Amino acid sequence: MTLGLPDHLVTRALSHALARAAHWFALTCLAASLAAIILLSLSTTAATPATTAATTATTTATTAATTATTETAATTATTAATTATTAATTPTETLATIVALLLMAAVLIALSLRRTVALTIAYLVTGTVATYLYTITVLGIPALFPSSNVFLVTLPKLALVMIGGAGVSARAGVLWSTTAFVMAEAVTVYAATQTEVPYGADVFTISTYLFLVSVLLLTVFVRREWSVQIALHRAMQTDQTRLLRHELDLRTLALGQDTTLQQLVALARAHPGPLSANLAGSIRDTLQTLRGTDWLTDADALSVEPHGGTDAWLTSAVYAAIERSRDRGLVVEVTGDRAALGRLSPASDRELSLAVQQCLVNVILHSGIVAAEVVIESEPSSISLMVMDAGRGFTESETGADRLGLRQAVRRRIERLGGSVSILTRPGAGTSVMLSVPVAIEEPGGHAEPTKQPEQTETPDPERVAQ
Repeated sequence: MTLGLPDHLVTRALSHALARAAHWFALTCLAASLAAIILLSLSTTAATPATTAATTATTTATTAATTATTETAATTATTAATTATTAATTPTETLATIVALLLMAAVLIALSLRRTVALTIAYLVTGTVATYLYTITVLGIPALFPSSNVFLVTLPKLALVMIGGAGVSARAGVLWSTTAFVMAEAVTVYAATQTEVPYGADVFTISTYLFLVSVLLLTVFVRREWSVQIALHRAMQTDQTRLLRHELDLRTLALGQDTTLQQLVALARAHPGPLSANLAGSIRDTLQTLRGTDWLTDADALSVEPHGGTDAWLTSAVYAAIERSRDRGLVVEVTGDRAALGRLSPASDRELSLAVQQCLVNVILHSGIVAAEVVIESEPSSISLMVMDAGRGFTESETGADRLGLRQAVRRRIERLGGSVSILTRPGAGTSVMLSVPVAIEEPGGHAEPTKQPEQTETPDPERVAQ
């Protein structure tokens, strides 16, 4: 059960498991005790042999005391009356036993919810009282049990011994269980003496006690199979390393498309002669990114939450992506709710900007025109950007398998955010790409409730090349 758990969690896990098993076993014994005392009470009340015997003995004792000529006859008759009356189990005793068993069960339930020393002591005390009342009530039924070691008599004792499973540690559990065992046997001996039923050490309580103590001691002295533990931890490390390498591969391929391929496209479309200042600056930034290692760091840790209002547009990654496309000669008109980009998380802002950038690159490469429009729309739970051009258009189903720009760099990016991509195009009618991503829902008080994004079960294809 503890395979794969760190060492500092093993003791707590075993203690919790043993306590849970002990509580259920004790509750089962208490339920059986309640059922037994109720059934025995009903059967005794129906037959009433003890009550009849007590009445007859009392009448005989009175007559004998009146007519007897010697003191010995009176004493013998009075003793017979007392014995018969004691042997009869009264409804008050039965009711007190039922209440004690219910109280014991209630303390046990409280102990299972919160394992404290105070509740453990309370369970020990109430369990001892309930065991005594149950034993003296059951053994008080005349001629029913030949000795005290009958299984039906031992049920509360079994529940009381299970206090050991509630210990905060194995050693404490052994101590509590031993104390409960001694107290249970003591009250059983006392109850058997009062009812004049022979006492017998029952094998049921002794076996349960020894089994529980053995399990508790095994959790202390038996070591886990360290070779299995080492193998499990090594397998976990290997799997984690594989996932990290896969993530690194995805970042590397995405970086290649977002930097090298984009700059190659810009160089291919540049006019002959010296590079423009904007293009040269963009190439320098790309080289700096490729030489550095910041891209290896989690991008969310390096991101800053965008500011609200007008600054949200100027500081967003989407604005930077549009400006880079303008530097490459594309005329981009932006309309709509620009300030809504402030509702985007850093990750959504970054991924959405890269998707918009890929759409604008596709306009430069394939539309045949140098103008595009970006429309920003805001909904309570989402933000949508539509990139439109009036170029030559295309048929998406006829796109070659080697042209993965829209398919990988755009669609997969947005879908990983829990959003959606819709493409409207046909030859000669231009192209419109709708990008929708979920955002936090704004409440009237100015607070935002995060929108739960669906988990993406599909593993992104690591191949990213320009369309």
